[in-house]
Amino acid sequence: MLRYEMTPMDVATCRFGISPLNEMCLSLRSLRAPGAYASRVAESFLVMPESRGHRETLLALVNDEFSTPDVINPRPESPSPRLAAELTALAVAPAEILMGDLERLWPSEVPKAVRGTSTVVRSRVLDALEAYWACAFAAFWTSHRSILEADVRHRASRAAGFGLLHALSELHPSITVDEAALSARSRVGPSYTAPLGGRRLVFVPSLFTLAASHPHSDAAPPMVIYPARGQRQEVRPVSPVNAAALLGRARTDLMTSLAEPRTTTELAAVLGKTVSAVNQQLHDLERAGLVRGARAGKSVLYSVTASGRALMCPDEHDDESPLRGAR
Repeated sequence: MLRYEMTPMDVATCRFGISPLNEMCLSLRSLRAPGAYASRVAESFLVMPESRGHRETLLALVNDEFSTPDVINPRPESPSPRLAAELTALAVAPAEILMGDLERLWPSEVPKAVRGTSTVVRSRVLDALEAYWACAFAAFWTSHRSILEADVRHRASRAAGFGLLHALSELHPSITVDEAALSARSRVGPSYTAPLGGRRLVFVPSLFTLAASHPHSDAAPPMVIYPARGQRQEVRPVSPVNAAALLGRARTDLMTSLAEPRTTTELAAVLGKTVSAVNQQLHDLERAGLVRGARAGKSVLYSVTASGRALMCPDEHDDESPLRGAR
């Protein structure tokens, strides 16, 4: 149980924010609980050739209890910070902070991928996160940041109409708030009480939390992460028949042929079409955020994005219950 003790001034200065780095790192939880979260963008990255050399590092950033290092889940210091600024802040923070977080994550034995000197490990983590962003998560962020922004607008509207405390009380059943304190029940993680003492409390919507999440340390900048409204809408399954109606049979056939990454030449051979015709279809699908191209040596490999898979494939995990241990 987290409890932030607040004064009326603390309540008045609460705000909302959205963080690309925070959300990207929280998405790694899906590697431990594939059926618990709607998006599987992290899983899609791990099967890409570009993930080689980074897979074990990313897996080491989330443990079996779905905890991640506080330092890679920063509190957004503006309403919508840029990823580059957040990565820069991580790069200049004392490397020992990350090492302490990793030791807390893995008290028995730190995984081999994140062992070494603090500066080497931090560089390795930064490289892995940058590759994950460039090859997979950027498309997710572009496509679905609107869900998080819509949530914040909804909270602002409720606060304007009914008062801030009322709006905060609606965030999630695991969160209760009054003029003296905020309490958040997280399924895992430590319990502590901390006075805000003028430190601004920030509320962060996420697609990768099932209840309240919060920093592991009471010394960390105060933050409560809560489930965003409509967080499953971006992966509403569409049958292949409906996909063909939306995209046309030719583009649907092309996406079906991308069960594994392929080059334009390979796709042309599989589909019995000219390279120029396939290039045009790929261009259209890439602009729509349904496929992406990534250079591998002298070739460009095309693969289906998380949004493209959601369009093409029914969600086989709809009837699964979220894992009880997920935060």
